[in-house]
Order: sequence, then structure tokens, then C-alpha cells
Amino acid sequence: MYLGRNVKMGPNASISWDQVANQPFIPVVPEYIKSTYIDATQIFSPNIYGGTIAIGSGNNIFKADNRGIYLGHNLFESAKFKVSMDGKLVAVDGIFSGTINGSIITGGTIRTAEANADRIEISRNGFNSYNLWGEKNGVSVDSGNFSSLDFYYRGEKRGGLSQAAANISLESTMGDIIVKASTYGKTQFRGTVDFTDATVKGVAAVFG
Repeated sequence: MYLGRNVKMGPNASISWDQVANQPFIPVVPEYIKSTYIDATQIFSPNIYGGTIAIGSGNNIFKADNRGIYLGHNLFESAKFKVSMDGKLVAVDGIFSGTINGSIITGGTIRTAEANADRIEISRNGFNSYNLWGEKNGVSVDSGNFSSLDFYYRGEKRGGLSQAAANISLESTMGDIIVKASTYGKTQFRGTVDFTDATVKGVAAVFG
């Protein structure tokens, strides 16, 4: 074994590190460096902690910081999609599948299908059912001060129950109004029954 050109060692000679004077410093790699490292394109680590994560630039960006996660704007307050640290979600639009559970749902219009299909719509104006042509078809409930429960067929009102001032009215715009009790029940009138403006047919009065 030759060390340089001036030292020659025999076949049974040995040299130990402790015999080396002015030993160079050789750092010991910490254990975590073996699982956390950065190569040319990626960061490898089981856990990453930091102040802000940003992907993109300008307002075409995704960010996560101590306010929450957000995208579409560089500022959390102006982002169209964001989730705050307390779990509040703000979004412009969305498509969901499965079950949505919530104690309170607030919005402009809630409908069971798209505008070109049979559907029910609920809004601040009331409850309405529509056919695929956009005509009122079925039940319509108006939520104004003078509210009503109306029945429609192909956009044409067939009658309903309405409240105006102190009066409640039941009317049909086309056919008869039929009031019928069950086989073992009876139809009862209480209070004053006024037939002043009525034409009564087929009635046999029974008193007592």
C-alpha cells in the first residue's frame, strides 16, 4: 500500500483513524434527512409545515395559509372559492352527487331538475311545479301577504284555495267542487251558512 510517493507500508502494516493528525470534519447526516429531501423537481417529506403554500401566480393561483384554502384570487377575501378555518365554504357554482345534509339551506331558487324537465321549484315567491315546457302544472303555492294554493294543468289555472283580507275562498275555474266524506264519515257545516247568492238543488230539508 502506498500513501503518496514517499510512504511505503508492508503487507501486515495498518493505520487507524485515531493516528491521523488534523482530521477533517465529516458531518453525520441526521436521520430525518433520509426521509425528507428535495430533488430536481419534487419535495419528499412525510410532513411539511410552513406559513403559506402557493401554486400558480397572480389571480390564477391556489393558496393555503392560516386563513384557509382558496383559489381564483391572490387575496382570501376576494377568492370565488374558499374554505375558512372554521369550515365555511364559499363557491360560485357546483355539481354535487350523493346526499347533502344540512340544518339550514339558504338560496335564491331550489329546484329538483333542470329548466327543461318536469320539476318543483322553491323560491322566495313560493312553491311551484312545472312541466318540461316550463308551464305551471300541478300545485302552486304563493307566499305573498294574500297567499293561495292553486292547481294548474298545462299552464291553465283550474282552481284553488286563497286567502284575502279576512276571507278564505275555494273556487274552481272549470269544473265542479266536490266535498265528500268517507263512507262512515259525514260532512259538517258549523257557524252560519249563507246561501243568499247560491242556487241550491236536490236538497230535502230535515229538521230535528
